[in-house]
Amino acid sequence: MALRVNTIAAQFSSRLPLGPLGISWIGVRFKSTAPTKEKRAKELAAAQPPEHHGEKIWMFSHILEGMTVYSHRPVLKANKALRQISFTGKKLKPSKFRKDYWRPFAMIQFPEGFGEVGRSVYQRLAECKKLHELWWGDDKFYDKDGKPLTKHERGAKINDLKTSTIADVAAVLGGLGKGNKIWMPMSKNYRILANLDAADKNNLKTEDDGIVKARVKVQVWWVDDKDRNFASSWPPNVTHYRFDEAAIEEMTSENEENIKQEGEEVKEGQDQEGVEKKATDSEAPGEKPASQQETSQKKDT
Repeated sequence: MALRVNTIAAQFSSRLPLGPLGISWIGVRFKSTAPTKEKRAKELAAAQPPEHHGEKIWMFSHILEGMTVYSHRPVLKANKALRQISFTGKKLKPSKFRKDYWRPFAMIQFPEGFGEVGRSVYQRLAECKKLHELWWGDDKFYDKDGKPLTKHERGAKINDLKTSTIADVAAVLGGLGKGNKIWMPMSKNYRILANLDAADKNNLKTEDDGIVKARVKVQVWWVDDKDRNFASSWPPNVTHYRFDEAAIEEMTSENEENIKQEGEEVKEGQDQEGVEKKATDSEAPGEKPASQQETSQKKDT
């Protein structure tokens, strides 16, 4: 409970006469500031991530500048994408988001039910990206010939992060970063164990408390599989694929006929309902339907 008093009333309360009990005659309004249960329940429901959230991480690159952004969805949102781009110089950060300038070049896919691992990897990738944008070496100050770069040239060079992003992916999927959940403890649950790279003992890690952990198996899908060569090495738990090699089920003639038949049946049912409705609407308000008139005539005979 909170006591709310009008500031103007509080200012003149000392000048006004008091009541018989020494209490001001000015009205005081009591109102609870605690959120209601319904409002709190809605907030908790909105905070829950949707199903399968985090199982896929899409990576997009700018076709001209080489900037990169991450997303859990195949379609980028302008406000979320612009937040991932740091200010590196005047007229280097786009003021508006143009979707025709951004193309997906890779997608990281985690096993079903391992969305928490995907969200952890996403956070580490975002941290690595921010580190590249705000902390760099002497190679960003000079060009290949050793000449100093201008502010604009240096900012454009910092924004070109596609190669660094691919190297970050290889490092983070290998377990880089404190608290990276790509390392999971060994479990007797066969569903979890089947998604861990635990076949080779050299790929296991033993913690100080004696818990044995293994990396989660990950698939990386590429638009151009040559891009993966930007990383010096990849961990053994990563498998590479190409988008054009994905198994896509083609619609056969039988499936097309079944869909057409279902559509025709639904259309016939809708037409029949419409005819019956028109027939009932066309009858007079006081007149009985034709079926009831026939039954009444039979009773009279």
